[in-house]
Amino acid sequence: MSLTTGGFNTAVGYLSLRSDTTGQFNAAIGAGTLLANTADENTATGTGALLSNTTGSLNTANGAFALFSNTNGSSNTANGLAAFFSNTTGFENTANGVDVLFSNTEGSNNTGTGTGALFNNTTGGHNTANGSQALYNTTTGVENIALGVSAGSSLTRRHSHYRQ
Repeated sequence: MSLTTGGFNTAVGYLSLRSDTTGQFNAAIGAGTLLANTADENTATGTGALLSNTTGSLNTANGAFALFSNTNGSSNTANGLAAFFSNTTGFENTANGVDVLFSNTEGSNNTGTGTGALFNNTTGGHNTANGSQALYNTTTGVENIALGVSAGSSLTRRHSHYRQ
């Protein structure tokens, strides 16, 4: 930790919170967690969780490589191996499960639960996918709801409700 003015941080693991100079109230547990972080109030547990985060705040990442690419996205929650892996600036998303919202980069206000839910979403927002691979191929869709295994897996338009 390179802390100069920040405080109330916890870092456990090789290179965790390595770049933090001013951040406060962060918890980093695992090798490389919050490696590039300078922001406040982030929690990362698991190797590489929130590794690229710089200015994003109020994020929670639990699982190896969860929110790995996040730079300044805020108020996100990712639970599971590689959940929300590619996010850079998306905010207020929730990903629960392995590879959920994996490809999301800028999409916001999405909720995915189940392995691979919303896997290919990149910039779509306000989507809800519950079930393994639900809304799997939606990339830019907006305001979609899918419930069940593979529900709406090929859906791309907006304002759709799909139940499997």
